[in-house]
Amino acid sequence: MIPQQTAVALAVLGLVAGETTTVVAKQPSLVVTIESSLARAGATTLDRSCVLVVPKRSALVLATPGAASQVAVLGLGPVVLSAVEREYAQLGVERRRLERWLARSAVLPRTVWIHELVHRYVFERHALGLHDNLAVRFLEIEIAKEIYFLFRDRDSGAERSTIVRGHSQPVQRALHHIEANLFHECSVAKLARHAGASASTLLRAFRSEIGCSPGAYWRNRKLDEALIALRAGRSVAEVATRVGYENPTAFGFAFRRRFGRPPSAFRPRGRNADGGRPNRRRNAKPNAVGFS
Repeated sequence: MIPQQTAVALAVLGLVAGETTTVVAKQPSLVVTIESSLARAGATTLDRSCVLVVPKRSALVLATPGAASQVAVLGLGPVVLSAVEREYAQLGVERRRLERWLARSAVLPRTVWIHELVHRYVFERHALGLHDNLAVRFLEIEIAKEIYFLFRDRDSGAERSTIVRGHSQPVQRALHHIEANLFHECSVAKLARHAGASASTLLRAFRSEIGCSPGAYWRNRKLDEALIALRAGRSVAEVATRVGYENPTAFGFAFRRRFGRPPSAFRPRGRNADGGRPNRRRNAKPNAVGFS
């Protein structure tokens, strides 16, 4: 039986180039990037391959290496730690053991399941504004359980694979060129030259390994960046121009088709999901953001 209350604090932070955001973790916390974002936490680079574990009472300085990024910080409170032990005691889950693991900094592999759990949880809490329903409570317990087993497997020498898979050299080169020139138009022929392959070879490889054409991937990546910029407080018109749409109506149509809601629905209303207000300073030490 899922308990009626669990406790996971959620902060979804928009990071902007040239600025830093400091998070003070009042609980053991997980830091994950959203969509295809990249972020830096001190000397650690965060991407789709990893989950950063931050111990209780730790301060973490976050920054983006690109134009904008978005990260989610999940604070695992004592209620959810008790709940996961109660639900999965038959599998050997022990709260004290989990608390001991969470008391040290660690970078864990971001498996397919933890990736899906976190993204669904952020969607329920941050996008839909739901805080206490069966789906939210289930996801909180499942996230804590998966973190437990990631630590347990690491301690037993059985590190699990991340969601990120290797690609062929042409596709890797093409992806690198897209990321480095995300807001510049490029034909498939030009992209193929950078990838060291013919256009037809690159198209076949891209569809096989990525699941879509290079052009579709490029458009979706720009829309992902648009979502991050909107979350960071940029205006719809500014974001549309930034990601290459001369017509805001066309941008709105493409954005809704990808995310199911208009761009305006994702702009912040002055506070994050749990009422905290992240503080940023350009080229200066920011004030801390605590969440509990």
